[in-house]
Amino acid sequence: MDYAQGVLTAALTAGFRESGAVSLGAAKTGESNPMVAVRSAGYSFDSIIGYQDSDGSNVALVDERYLQTLVTIANERFKINVDRITRFRKALLETYETKPSDATGGSKPDWEDADARKRRKREEGLARQQALQSQVAQDNSGSSGEGDVDSMQGMFC
Repeated sequence: MDYAQGVLTAALTAGFRESGAVSLGAAKTGESNPMVAVRSAGYSFDSIIGYQDSDGSNVALVDERYLQTLVTIANERFKINVDRITRFRKALLETYETKPSDATGGSKPDWEDADARKRRKREEGLARQQALQSQVAQDNSGSSGEGDVDSMQGMFC
C-alpha cells in the first residue's frame, strides 16, 4: 500500500489528474495487490480533417494552412505530455531512490554525529580566535595603538 501511495502521489503531482488507486482490498488469499492507474486525457487532441467517400477516395475538409495550425497545436500537446512524463519519472526516482545516508543512519548524506560536530565547531572557533589574534597583532605592530578597541569592535559586529 505504501508503494501504491508513493506512485499515486508522484502521478498526481506530475499532473496526471485522472490517476487513481484500484484493487485496494485484500484478495481471497489475504494478499493485498494494489494497482495504480496513471492516466490523463487532459492534453489529448482530436480533430476531423477529412473523410473517405464511397469510392474510397480521401476528401480533405480543411486546407493546408488549417492543417498546419492543427499540427502546431498537436506538437504543443505532445511537449506538455513529455514534460509531464518527465516530472512523473523524476518524482518516482526521488521517492524510491536509495540514499547513501540510509546505511549510516543519518538523515542527510553529510550527517555527522554530535561529538564530531562539537570537535569540528571547537576547531573552527579556535582557528577564528587565532586569526583574530594574528590580525590584532598585525594592527598593533603597524599603528600607534589608537583605535584598536574600535577596530576590534568592528570585527565582532
